[in-house]
Amino acid sequence: MKPPLVVLAMLLLLGAAVFSAQRWGREAGRAACTVQVEAMQAASRRQNDALKVMREEGARRSARVQQALAGAQAGQADAQAAAARILALQPDGDACRAAEALIASELP
Repeated sequence: MKPPLVVLAMLLLLGAAVFSAQRWGREAGRAACTVQVEAMQAASRRQNDALKVMREEGARRSARVQQALAGAQAGQADAQAAAARILALQPDGDACRAAEALIASELP
């Protein structure tokens, strides 16, 4: 018993439809994947740019902190030197008179 020609034609059309759907699905999947990859790459670029800006700002702040620290250390050294000069000028143990003498000696 032979199947009718209509049944064979329908099976053929069904097979073609399944093949086309699979092919279209793969292509649509690839296109969607490409879009997602491009979106992730763009997000990654934006994050890298933001990190670069943060690193640069961190380096600038670090440089400012180092300058401030150097200034503070220089000020501390100056204060210690002034204190040593005051202590060296104490003829009779009076720090106030020694400080006045030091100030007077450093004024023009």
